[in-house]
Amino acid sequence: MSLNSSVKKVGDRRYKKVLMIGMDGLDHKVLSALMQSGDLPNFTRLAETGGYTSLATSNPAQSPVAWATIATGRNPGYHGIYDFLNRRISDYMPVLAILKQNPKNIFAKREAMFLSILHGDTFWDLTQAAGIPSTVLKWPMTFQPKQNDAKLFCGLGVPDIKGGLGRYAFYSTRDVPKTEEGHEKVIKINVSGGKAKTHVAGPNISKLLSRDEAKLDMLITVKQDNTGVELEIDGYKALLAIGQWSEWIALSFKMGRNKFTTGNVKFCLSSIAPDLEFYMTPVQISPKDPAFVISSPDDYVKELAAQQGDFYTLGMPEDTKALEEKRIDEEAFIAMCDEIVDEQEKMMWFEMDRFEEGLLASTFFSTDRIQHMFWETKDRDHPLYSEEYERKYGHVIDDYYKKMDRILGDVMQKVDDQTALLVFSDHGFSTFRRTVHINTWLVQQGYMQLTQKVEAGDSEGGTLFQYVDWKNTQAYAVGFGSIYLNIKGREKTGIVEPGAAADALADKIVREMNQMKDPANGVVAIKKVYKNSDIYSGNLISESPDLVVGFEDGYRASWQTAIGGAPYELMEDNLKKWSGDHIVDPSVVPGILLSNHKIKIDDPGLMDIAPTVLSCFGMQDESMQGRVLI
Repeated sequence: MSLNSSVKKVGDRRYKKVLMIGMDGLDHKVLSALMQSGDLPNFTRLAETGGYTSLATSNPAQSPVAWATIATGRNPGYHGIYDFLNRRISDYMPVLAILKQNPKNIFAKREAMFLSILHGDTFWDLTQAAGIPSTVLKWPMTFQPKQNDAKLFCGLGVPDIKGGLGRYAFYSTRDVPKTEEGHEKVIKINVSGGKAKTHVAGPNISKLLSRDEAKLDMLITVKQDNTGVELEIDGYKALLAIGQWSEWIALSFKMGRNKFTTGNVKFCLSSIAPDLEFYMTPVQISPKDPAFVISSPDDYVKELAAQQGDFYTLGMPEDTKALEEKRIDEEAFIAMCDEIVDEQEKMMWFEMDRFEEGLLASTFFSTDRIQHMFWETKDRDHPLYSEEYERKYGHVIDDYYKKMDRILGDVMQKVDDQTALLVFSDHGFSTFRRTVHINTWLVQQGYMQLTQKVEAGDSEGGTLFQYVDWKNTQAYAVGFGSIYLNIKGREKTGIVEPGAAADALADKIVREMNQMKDPANGVVAIKKVYKNSDIYSGNLISESPDLVVGFEDGYRASWQTAIGGAPYELMEDNLKKWSGDHIVDPSVVPGILLSNHKIKIDDPGLMDIAPTVLSCFGMQDESMQGRVLI
């Protein structure tokens, strides 16, 4: 690979090594308070000997957007990632923005199953092209990876073996009603004589006229003393104890004549009596025999597995849905997160132990998931807050900051004066007390018309836009704060004239939405609504939402908004276990930045990291928008 024309050598290498430690979601306020109380001695020591500051996040403050911005040193108008979800312009439907299958891969070639999401060169593409050894572990939005000489193991965006973002299975003898959240993931089992037969579902098998699931038989045997369960599956036997996680179990699914696909699972037993119930992780891509290309070079993930055994490969492995839907409890979720951190730490040290020169970037993400699920313990005004729950789990978030401090301390022992160390998070965190249905507001203001009236008590409001009258709709919301105008010639049934008319409509929505008040208390729920032309630039700005909503602290776009629903109520209390969030106005949730060298910029942001890395190696990419920090 050769350097692109905007990359120049601007001097000698200032450092032999650049070491980057990313910690998703670490919040500046929480970190500073724990440093002040003496609970984070290594963060404190690094701040005192080098530099420490808040780090402005992306707009919106979502992990896919933020990590892409860090990687490229450019705003979303260049890298093309704006939200977890966007709309399919042909029919308005919400689609994943972080994972895209390749529709042209008609022969199901393994190396062409998915399309790359991230546009543009990353800083490690450029360093490796300049002959600088570069290794990057679990970086989000890199799937499907470019194949070059940089060593890369992909993070957020990596699918399960089915090609989706990961769906657990829950086995139960109980009759689960269809009104129960997550009922579609439950597999009913019947125990007779202490035994039950069921199956594990694997990848889809494409046939000439149909599609089917590959399946493996599973035999369940309940121990006579009811202290555990034995599972027999694909030649393996696993003994489960209540509340404990199994080891990784490798499964081989038959996909056709002489064709097999390997995947890995773990189990966690919830109860034996009165109902036998246990959880199974989504079937992970095996790092020893990957069904899809999840690293660069392709065999790099096998090298990691040869060193440390099997590990989670799913892009977002911490199963927050399973906790929210009560398929695992808090203790099992914390144990899952602990194991994921341990796996990522082992990978980091495998590379640290052979890190002689160049670039090494290692990232940790359970810090984000833990805060999403336990933030209610930090907010006594949250609808879910209880003193009992705080007494039991109020330590969990702080424990994870301390865990990161311990990891940082171990790393700092290996840092010498020829190393530039950058420690950072992509965004901060805050409370999520009230949920806002943006499409409901658009209906109330007359910007969206429905084909039928949404009745009181309708908490979904016709998801997937099923009630929308597109011929009389001017604007609609998809994702977690993205608003699109229904523009003629762009959308399927567009009615808004492009140009001046669309611009005037956007201005009007901005003015009115900035005054949106919470009906429950009269508080303004919006900090600022942004026009895309004010926050984005680049050749992909045409793919961006027309407006981006920045919420006040405590408010967030609803789950129904994300998939095109317009429920009856404008706002509701957030009663889901997902009690903390960061998809608010970026000014509310800055991340953190520490270095072993003085930080010379007073207001650093995510786009400054990539240019800083290049500068450490005597390089500059003039197309990057950030500044040099150290």
